[in-house]
Amino acid sequence: MKVAIFSKLTVKENEIRSIMKYFDVDIYPPIKRGDLTFEKMKEYGVIGIIDGCFLQNTAVSHREILKIMENGVKVFGSGSMGALRASELDTYGMIGIGKVYYKYKSGIVFDDDEVAVTFDENLNQITFSMVSFREMVNSALVEGIITKIDAQNIIDAGKNLYYPLRTYENAIKKAGILEDKKETLLNYLEKQEDIKRKDAFEMISKIIEYVNCNINIV
Repeated sequence: MKVAIFSKLTVKENEIRSIMKYFDVDIYPPIKRGDLTFEKMKEYGVIGIIDGCFLQNTAVSHREILKIMENGVKVFGSGSMGALRASELDTYGMIGIGKVYYKYKSGIVFDDDEVAVTFDENLNQITFSMVSFREMVNSALVEGIITKIDAQNIIDAGKNLYYPLRTYENAIKKAGILEDKKETLLNYLEKQEDIKRKDAFEMISKIIEYVNCNINIV
């Protein structure tokens, strides 16, 4: 069974190929509108959506995903755009995986910009996602690096930034964090793993399980 995965941002192509080295998989950049036409996707039995375009291109539509599922393709979503669309389409058969998907599904978060980031032409991430940043800041609070008031101010500052401007430095500066805490906090945040990334790897594992269980289905 052939698999298509849309990422290269949250998870790099070489990482996916290393995990799925025994599987027939094609890896595409973040999904955008028009990528899921039958002509383009007719050879795949499974599609995994992790990353998707927001600002750079028009986002993949619900209709496109529904149509490809109607053609018998199993669609998984996790991490970023995949988690968002899965939370909206799981009742129609899209499979959502991971913490970010759960946050959308349960209503803990609901804005599209919670998972939006910007990236350069080489698919290197420039800004942070709000859904991950919130987790990181709360972790810094638990570790005693910042106070509860600091944490709330930083989270509010990040949320109030337009997502193409969301960098750690901008959020911390906007929050008015004292100089003696800035460097320690920045170092801590830069070492934290993105929850979108954790979710993406979980989705890849679920796809592998699915393919192994349906190995004779074309």
